[in-house]
Amino acid sequence: MTTNLNYNGAKKYIVEVANELAKRGYKVGVLFDSGPLAAKLESKVTKYHIKLSGLGLDPVSRLKSVANAAFLAKKEGYKIIHDEIYGEVASSMISHKLLNFVSRSKIVETIHYAWETSEQREKAAKKIDKRADWLIAIPSSVAKVHGDWVLDRSKITIIQNGINIKEYDLPNNKEVEKLRKKLGINKKDPVLVAVSRVNKAKNFEAFINCFPYILSDFPNARFVIVGDNGSGNRSYLDQLIEKVKSLGLSKSIIFVGGETEIKPYLGLGNIFTITGLAGDLSVMEAMATGLPVVVSRLKYQFKPELVKDGETGLLFDWGDWQKWASQIKFLLSKPDVAKKFGESGKARVSSLFTIERYVDDLEKVYRNVLES
Repeated sequence: MTTNLNYNGAKKYIVEVANELAKRGYKVGVLFDSGPLAAKLESKVTKYHIKLSGLGLDPVSRLKSVANAAFLAKKEGYKIIHDEIYGEVASSMISHKLLNFVSRSKIVETIHYAWETSEQREKAAKKIDKRADWLIAIPSSVAKVHGDWVLDRSKITIIQNGINIKEYDLPNNKEVEKLRKKLGINKKDPVLVAVSRVNKAKNFEAFINCFPYILSDFPNARFVIVGDNGSGNRSYLDQLIEKVKSLGLSKSIIFVGGETEIKPYLGLGNIFTITGLAGDLSVMEAMATGLPVVVSRLKYQFKPELVKDGETGLLFDWGDWQKWASQIKFLLSKPDVAKKFGESGKARVSSLFTIERYVDDLEKVYRNVLES
């Protein structure tokens, strides 16, 4: 049960989990509005479409989703409804009680959101453990919530994200070269790649403002930004494009919008970078292709389970954009170090962050929920 299957990590996680569960013989259905990632659902996964407004997070859309999920689960015999918390935990506690009452299914929720202030965390903690029979926490996104506040810890399981490693193993050289020509990038040009939702919270303006500092030493460097805001609204993205034009950087900074096939873009890159690190699947995908990563720590404390600073990539403090630029320049000037980071990152993801490992842990949660 989700809102849409547009271009972002949490939605891709839903698709890959559904496919892996179906492959293991489970009856799996996905209720969603629309989105290009739906094409990646395996034929064994049943698709249920629902028309929602905007991002599907308004109260009317949430109630509509809950009602449809409840009656579908009851009609089709689904024993578990797996929902996602992505955003504030606002007013849907009552709707989730209704979901449970009508469907008679167990409710599992995965928390994708990260609360930054103590007030937000306390508010969330008072609601989320009353909404569901079980909660799945991506460690970095809820470390402070379940660590400091009054959640029922007996029904929280921490499972770090996982990806389909095989999908990102080796980029197709022909596809990469075709893309390079399309974007006007020469083979010797150093390339940074970012795959991310493009919204104000990601602060791409900081990268844009600091990029001339990188160009001072690497005048042929290119920065390819893949993504939109996940809803089809390009207003913020268009503002960034206009900013780049006004700075005379259109040749150096290239926006390509939302894409479902990101492997060729990763194949272009020398370095992967984004402004925030949580449970980011895009960082895992980049590491799986062997790219060194340069990403920021979040604005609040967390344990960086994914990236090991100085081993699989480099971390900088949020807001220290000069440090970001310096780290990029360092790796571009030290290709042997960059290669070593990339190899270490690939090994780490391949051993710890696979979709198979994730679903192994998820099966244990489902069994516990059904037995409780």
